[in-house]
Amino acid sequence: MIIYLKPYEYYSDLYDQATIDRCSRMERRFLEGELPEMEGKKIPEKNAPNIRKSMAEYFLYFLTGERYKDKSEAIRKWMDRDQAKDDKLANTPEPKHIRCLGCSSYMKVESKHLETDIDDKNDRVLFFFECDRCDKRRLFWEDGEEWKYTPPPCPKCNTTFGHVNNREGDIVTTTYSCPKCGHKQVDTMDLAEKPKAEEAIDPNFEANRQKYCLSDKEGNEYVSYTANITEFVSHMKDKEENKEVFDAIAKIKKLTIIEVQNLLNPVIEAAGYIKLEFGKPELQRDLHVEFNVQDNTSGRTEYDSIHKLKKLINKTLEETNWRLMGDGVLYKLGFLTGRLRGIEGEENLRKLFEGLEKKAKSELVK
Repeated sequence: MIIYLKPYEYYSDLYDQATIDRCSRMERRFLEGELPEMEGKKIPEKNAPNIRKSMAEYFLYFLTGERYKDKSEAIRKWMDRDQAKDDKLANTPEPKHIRCLGCSSYMKVESKHLETDIDDKNDRVLFFFECDRCDKRRLFWEDGEEWKYTPPPCPKCNTTFGHVNNREGDIVTTTYSCPKCGHKQVDTMDLAEKPKAEEAIDPNFEANRQKYCLSDKEGNEYVSYTANITEFVSHMKDKEENKEVFDAIAKIKKLTIIEVQNLLNPVIEAAGYIKLEFGKPELQRDLHVEFNVQDNTSGRTEYDSIHKLKKLINKTLEETNWRLMGDGVLYKLGFLTGRLRGIEGEENLRKLFEGLEKKAKSELVK
């Protein structure tokens, strides 16, 4: 039996109504309230309407955007809460072996009711037991504790009321009578009454929703915009806190593929290598390019040729955004081949610098 959980639209309307209320209150505050002073002076009345309008629009932009951003999560929590109430009411086991105080017969559950508190943390199920033989009733909480009713005091003389309960269907009528002054009053309770809506929808709801509640397109644009602002602010803070790192990154020579080839050519030729050629670049996160070169030094061994070339390339590219890749250099009959990696982008260059820093510290320890 579903009592508490409502369709999604119910919660959406409820959330939007709260958004309307908050936004309209804030808008009125700027359009009708007293404007703050600027540099200790009151704003001239002739300028007030435009300033009021601009301030209202500015703050509404962020308020409506934040309400949109939080909407899905708020509705999910509401629906989870109400689903949990229905689950608790449906699945809480009844107390066992409840006997009638009139005839000692075992009583059966006639109905049950979920008692909730304000913060929804201590919900309890109250079971209504009925005797088939003598029609008497008893009430028990889910933990087996019997519900005990304490009559209120008489409002006229403060004497504890006497009371008589009468139930017809789901309607329980309690008649209170004062044994001292004779005052009487009657209360009724509908056990089948469904939970009330948290807030009524105003008659101008749809028009106000159009005004204050963002569409998915508008909301996604706001989320994207504020995410970019957050990222920018975070980046600027990072640059301020790590100024030395970013200054070092700025000093790294950012070379194109032609520039790195022109940089390497004279260095390796001076060391006895010729015909440096680059293959077709691979466009991945970084730029990967295969190179090959020929050893023009007679009698140089394979080990010395590879070791010398790697050392030259690593040293020459040390202050640039290019690196010899980890698979190293291969040698075959004086023909050497390897791969270079070109790095771009501030984040990747930062990782490169931090790698150099780590390497330098490691060498100092040695």
